[in-house]
Amino acid sequence: MATLKVIKKRISSVKSTQKITRAMKLVSAAKLRRATEKAHNSRPYEAELVSMVSAILRDTDWSSPLVEQRDVKRVAMVVISTDRGLAGSLNTNLFKLAAKRLGELAGVDVDGFALGKKSNDFFKKRGVTIVSTQTELARSGDYARVSEITSGLRKAFIEKKYDRVEVFYSGFQSALVQKPTRLDLLPFVPETSEEQKSFIYEPAAAELLSSLVPMLIDFRLFRVVLESVASEHGARMTAMESATKNAKEMIERLTLQRNRARQAAITKELMEIIGGAEALAG
Repeated sequence: MATLKVIKKRISSVKSTQKITRAMKLVSAAKLRRATEKAHNSRPYEAELVSMVSAILRDTDWSSPLVEQRDVKRVAMVVISTDRGLAGSLNTNLFKLAAKRLGELAGVDVDGFALGKKSNDFFKKRGVTIVSTQTELARSGDYARVSEITSGLRKAFIEKKYDRVEVFYSGFQSALVQKPTRLDLLPFVPETSEEQKSFIYEPAAAELLSSLVPMLIDFRLFRVVLESVASEHGARMTAMESATKNAKEMIERLTLQRNRARQAAITKELMEIIGGAEALAG
């Protein structure tokens, strides 16, 4: 049985941990609100870009290396994870999906693009060649930086270094639910529109598409980065809330154990005093 001194030390340690988890929960809750707003605002922008591209495609025949379907011999796998831990099962669930896909791509050359420290570790453990590692991407939220990454991927696809570009990220649904998701970024699959409208294009439709499609591809990656950021804060807030609750329950159990140990020590002292008094009286 643990001594009274040891129990007191453990209570103090758990209380210190509880303060940390409570503070982390509050920080993540504050960040989650802003991250959620950015993620939600990005969706209608992407939807409008898709609608615009679809409407133009209805009126013109357009060909581009970005839509070229090829036999898959080399794949660029982009995994967007967190830089830090303490986010519950967020990264674990994401890596399960990515690992399953790696198994399906057996016999295909796969290069890893790690957007986050944890995804870098994921590729290393599985012996995947890491072409690029980007950290602090989630905190910066810089579209220019994400666009630079996507531009490199588009260039590599056009030059036929890769036949597919697949992105794995945590789709944000709520603070409690984050869904591991796969997005096939390239080749670009155009969506056709059934909307019967006529437009006059300036510049020409093909020229517009050559500008809008790369913009859409860039923004898609930016949108999933924003969703990953919101998912991280939601998962961390939930995990820290659970950890704070567990710490409270542990403190209650240890306090009860301490009281019992103190009571046992007092009872022992009384028994010794009574025993000593009886011995002197005898």
